[in-house]
Amino acid sequence: MARTDILKRIKDDKVIDNRIQKYRLHYDYLKTCLDFPKEFKVDKSKYSNWKLEEVKKLKFNDWWKKIGSNIFGKQLDQVKEVKTTKKSNLSTFVEVPLDVPTEYAIEKIRKILQEKQLKVKSTERFRPLQLQLYLESFILKKKNLKLVKIATELKKKRLNILKTHKNRAVMNRDKVDNMFPRSMRYEVINRIIWRNHTNAKKILLNVCKGEFPGKYS
Repeated sequence: MARTDILKRIKDDKVIDNRIQKYRLHYDYLKTCLDFPKEFKVDKSKYSNWKLEEVKKLKFNDWWKKIGSNIFGKQLDQVKEVKTTKKSNLSTFVEVPLDVPTEYAIEKIRKILQEKQLKVKSTERFRPLQLQLYLESFILKKKNLKLVKIATELKKKRLNILKTHKNRAVMNRDKVDNMFPRSMRYEVINRIIWRNHTNAKKILLNVCKGEFPGKYS
């Protein structure tokens, strides 16, 4: 991950473990669960700090500023000089000769930390765009749209995002055009949208149990 991305996630010596996009998607899935209480029974004990009544009525950005950033912000231990050889599972100790160039030492320390942190990070695969498409497919299906119509709406939304976000959009023009090309058979489109809907429902059920995204395929 780029250094600037990491620094953007740190404020007042607190770090947000994941990209905010992951929390946003989790929030959107949870909000959908709450919108359909007959179909999804949320285990409220898993979200005791989220303030579900606020989730129901607030947009994510407002909820994040008011509640979310306080839940997921983790206080960082201070970087400091140590004069000990005590062992710790949460820390690693390095020896830096004072006569080496600073930038060289920083690069070496960065490499050591990256190798150590890789061992403790989750290997969970996170695909934000697919997760977003799954949820959008589910919500559009709830509006009783036919599967092919849902495909049309998904592509239309991507085109609108491309128009407003331009080079910041996740999907470029070629990818949007190839979402559902004209040559694609009706049955194939139906199969893709139905799979989106099915995966979304599995994820929504996982979210009810406090898991995101959890196993869904």
